[in-house]
Parts: sequence; C-alpha cells; structure tokens
Amino acid sequence: MASHGPTTTLVGALVAATFAAWASGTKPFTTPADIAVSIPSAVFAAALVLERRWPDRGPWQRLPVARPESDGGGVLWLGIIALLVGVELASYFHGGPRVDYPTLSSGIDALFAHREAKAAGFFAWLTIGWFLARR
Repeated sequence: MASHGPTTTLVGALVAATFAAWASGTKPFTTPADIAVSIPSAVFAAALVLERRWPDRGPWQRLPVARPESDGGGVLWLGIIALLVGVELASYFHGGPRVDYPTLSSGIDALFAHREAKAAGFFAWLTIGWFLARR
C-alpha cells in the first residue's frame, strides 16, 4: 500500500477546497452543476474499481478495519443507496415541475442558498466520499 503523508493530505484537501469553491458557483440543475457532481462521482467509482482490481498496486491507502466484517450490513446500505438513486432518477427524468416531483438534490438546494454554505457542503461531500473510498 502507498503511504499518504501530511503533504499529500494537505494537497488533496486544497484540491478538494478549490474544486468545492468552483462548484459552488454553478447554478443548480445546469450542465456545469451536473459536471461538478459527475467528476468526483466518476473518480470515486473508478477508484473503487481499480482498488478492487489491483488492491496492492494503487495509490490509495486503505484505512485499517476496526471491527470484523459484517455479514449483511453492506447489502442493507446497498439497498438504501439503490432506493435513493432510484427515487432521484425517477423524479429527475419525470419531466414535471420540481414542486410536484422534487428530487433529493432540489430539497437540499434550499440549504445551500448561499455560496459559502454550498462550498462547505460540497467540500464535506468530497471529504466523506474520500473517507468512504478508503474504508
């Protein structure tokens, strides 16, 4: 496994903060906003695939597992995520007004009315995703 020192962590945090600052300037439900969400999502998915394919040869460092593997918690989380993604996609592609068919993202949009709050939320999303990718 590769070792991540404080410099690598600091650079990663600065890249994430810069990306979050840029993404916070996008208007919701536009192509730039979709791209801002799609880039980290694609990187996350690619990292998971590469880590599974070559667990000892990638630039990632997995966090030590503090407890033994569970026997079914992953299936529960996968079901919850699949349900949320299904509802989000069904609402998004329905084509009706967002008031009648709100997506999770349209509900959260009210929380991030100010750019600073949106940047902080986006940075938190990136940080949590990085933590989850390393588990």
